[in-house]
Amino acid sequence: MRIGVYGMIAISLAGFYAYREFDKRVNFRPIDARVSSVKEQCYLEKTEGNRSSTSDLLPCELTELLARNHPKWQGYDIKHKIEIRFAYISPADGATHESNLQMAAYPDDRPLHAGDIFPVQASRNDANKTRANDWLDLKLGRHAPSHGSI
Repeated sequence: MRIGVYGMIAISLAGFYAYREFDKRVNFRPIDARVSSVKEQCYLEKTEGNRSSTSDLLPCELTELLARNHPKWQGYDIKHKIEIRFAYISPADGATHESNLQMAAYPDDRPLHAGDIFPVQASRNDANKTRANDWLDLKLGRHAPSHGSI
């Protein structure tokens, strides 16, 4: 009975992964996007057993100071919330569009600034739909755009 349940879970996960990869290959295309603005905020988080406590969103410099010097916040982990606004040329209609992505870390662990270029996946059918590259795309080199980028 347990083997059957674990088998069904494994098959479901494999099916979800296969569908996601199929959707990405068929409906999205890697392109370069130009960053228009970056808004980075941080918060402090600590998990003890089943309880988790977090602070409000604060400037990252302040969270580093609090985590290092303030007795209440020592031992807390610093987490990032990064919102990147960017412009891109959509493969769906060939026009320039703007979008945004929220991330917990910068792509390739390098900070982005206005004017920088970074790779995203843009929908071939919906001009306003984008998604971030995932670790597998980067590992396999599928993040490099071919043409039609900003």
